[in-house]
Amino acid sequence: MVEQVIETDVLVVGGTVAGCSAAISAARMGARVVILEPTSAVGGTTTNGVHCFDTGTVQALSGVTEEFINRVRAHYLATGIDHPMLRSKSDVFWEFHVAERIWREMLGEYDLITLVNGAVAVDVKMRGDREIAEVHWEPAIDAIGSLADEAPEALNVVRPLQVIDASYEGDVAAWAGAPFDIGREARSAEEPHAGVIFTTTHEREISEGGFLPGSILPGSTGDADDAVISFTCRMSVRYRQEGYQDHLLASPPEGYDPAKYKWAPPKGLIEGGGAFGTSLQPSIGGKMLTNQRYFGDDRLEGARDYILSHPRQRTAIRKAFMNHSAGFLYYIQTEGGMPQMGLSEDEFTDNGNMPRAPYVREGRRFHAAIRLKENDVSAYLTSPGPRPALRKDSIAIGDWTVESRRCKDEPDPETGVFDGSMFIRTLRAPYQVPMGCLLPEGVDNLSVTTTISATHIAFCALRVEAVWAQTGAAAGTAAGIAVSEKRSLADVPVRQVQSEMLSQRYKLTYFSDVESDHPFFKSIQWIALRGFRPENDARYRFFPESSATWRDFVEAAVKAFGIPISVTGIHFDSVDPSDPAFRYVETLYDTASRVGVALFPNMQNPSIDAPADHLLPEPRQRWLTLALEDPISADTATGFLQDLRAAVGLEGAVAPPDWLLEKSALTRAELVELLQVYAAVRVGA
Repeated sequence: MVEQVIETDVLVVGGTVAGCSAAISAARMGARVVILEPTSAVGGTTTNGVHCFDTGTVQALSGVTEEFINRVRAHYLATGIDHPMLRSKSDVFWEFHVAERIWREMLGEYDLITLVNGAVAVDVKMRGDREIAEVHWEPAIDAIGSLADEAPEALNVVRPLQVIDASYEGDVAAWAGAPFDIGREARSAEEPHAGVIFTTTHEREISEGGFLPGSILPGSTGDADDAVISFTCRMSVRYRQEGYQDHLLASPPEGYDPAKYKWAPPKGLIEGGGAFGTSLQPSIGGKMLTNQRYFGDDRLEGARDYILSHPRQRTAIRKAFMNHSAGFLYYIQTEGGMPQMGLSEDEFTDNGNMPRAPYVREGRRFHAAIRLKENDVSAYLTSPGPRPALRKDSIAIGDWTVESRRCKDEPDPETGVFDGSMFIRTLRAPYQVPMGCLLPEGVDNLSVTTTISATHIAFCALRVEAVWAQTGAAAGTAAGIAVSEKRSLADVPVRQVQSEMLSQRYKLTYFSDVESDHPFFKSIQWIALRGFRPENDARYRFFPESSATWRDFVEAAVKAFGIPISVTGIHFDSVDPSDPAFRYVETLYDTASRVGVALFPNMQNPSIDAPADHLLPEPRQRWLTLALEDPISADTATGFLQDLRAAVGLEGAVAPPDWLLEKSALTRAELVELLQVYAAVRVGA
């Protein structure tokens, strides 16, 4: 029996940050979208225990996340709150009920989006072996997404054209038969921190064993196993000097064991409103978040079972995580000697002020055509630095580092360090996520956003909401294109997804000096995806306002037009073969000479100073001069590019953009904007 049937273009499973972002992008593409969210909330961990997007710098935010933080700031400005955490250079922070209201507002601006709260996906029906025909769901019986013990007789059915699994667990993708990994891979040359590992990377002081901070310790075998990262239910708390009696937990939660907890906050921590990197994270509105890695709110027992269980079996495991965190607060109030600490009264009001779900730090990781590894998200492993190699198929960026909580409950008896617990600040560098990680093997109308193809150690850097917002946007964009053009997801060109995302102001390459509101933002991102970016700048800059030189121009022109490298001779007396620009100037020369176009002065029928040449000890080979460090003028650039169009077989003159008329010299940003105008036909952008 069927209770109701909903037919839609795109089904998003999970109202997480990725799910919200996916829905918004798909709706912007004109697709009808349904979101199934198990709990009473929306926004995933950003409304359920994580009060920021987890970025190293705010420059890693773009698209929906920038829209979101602008609304956060506007909310607090309107309420008269001016807090330093709203102006942080690393991230922007919020209260959970504020975040949820903003997500609902953003989704509500699109008539094409239908959000169904309390809707728990329970299975799928396939059309053949490779396509999801239906997703079935049941209504939750409480605010935290619990199901009744017995399945109802009537099914709730969604029949979508495209499915986006934006959940943290990846149930729908698994039920559809997509293969996945769970656990840790072994150490390898590509992943020096994989497998069993003990480090002092969380600490900033010398360990009891005498090891410096940032050390790998003895016992780190690098062996593979089935371990996952510990979960938590991160509580929002307040310290109340008066009236705290009303916020005491009346009794210990089920399963309470004081031996599981410790509490010794540093002196002044509470009075200061918490401190980053400690057991209490500071937040907005006089609140703090519990964040104690060991003997606190983190819990490893049940994490793997939670991921692999059916939603009907998760209720008991979920409550065990919640009880563990509540037990930590009960310990603080009693044996910890701090009864003044209590839950924030205005958060999670439909669940006794406790979070509605565990913080699932790691779920399934589905197999796909591309699998990210540690060397894809960390500096120094594949090059001298300062960032991983360029990915031309990028659809997301991140700048978090490899961070993992413990993967085993018992510390090493010699060092007291927990296996898997690490925070490798040294390796923090901007990285890119390719589209190929989002398309699981074996299912043609499915994408994933938060259970993407990656190893455990790579996932430890990827697992932040700033990244999931962009993978969600990419999945939503691709699904929208697939629906409107009646294509399979695999046939949607990555370049088309990138172009749409750039139009929505998503950053696909990280630059610390190019904000999404830069007038030439799209062109700078466009050329970066083609390989034109400074490779050795430790501050990850593009230098958009610097003067464009011939050195910039020749490299950018080759990459903008997609010209294959070709070197036949040495034609420029001022460009040595050891110069990085040599291959680009000679490629331009070959491209032009091959079709009889004189791209450079003196290139054809050169003017020769015969008496001077007669005095040279060897016959002259280099007839052309090019001052690579000289600025390039607007007139010279437009004339050169028109000739280059002819050399690569593009017909017709291109009218220079109006803004160029008043220019003499060009900045680097203006140069790439000009290149996009002249090369767009060739590269299809």
